[in-house]
Amino acid sequence: MRNQYNWQTQRRREAFLALQDGTIFRGYSVGAPADILGEVVFNTGMTGYQEILSDPSYTGQLVALTCPEIGNYGMAAEDMESACLRANGLILHEMNEPSNWRAADTLAGALRAGGMPALAGVDTR
Repeated sequence: MRNQYNWQTQRRREAFLALQDGTIFRGYSVGAPADILGEVVFNTGMTGYQEILSDPSYTGQLVALTCPEIGNYGMAAEDMESACLRANGLILHEMNEPSNWRAADTLAGALRAGGMPALAGVDTR
């Protein structure tokens, strides 16, 4: 299967994160096409992105995930912490297609359906 996030797709969907001090991080959009505001926080977990994004404690925040490859087990309703995604946005290095039999949706699909923007292509280490 051809990776939907190839360089041509990345170029067409340019996006950025602008911090209050004027620092700008450039990447590409892999979520909903939206402009948002929020507090940037990070999470160092190697798994649990679905639980993090649906956890009400992340409401109003843009979550930067330090694990470089995100999305490989997809999204499953059983793993939601609440009825919908709660964070304001997601920042990650690289999004993968799921390869888990439990996946009902891809992370990108769930982000678009939930109206959550995501910025990929950023060095989050």
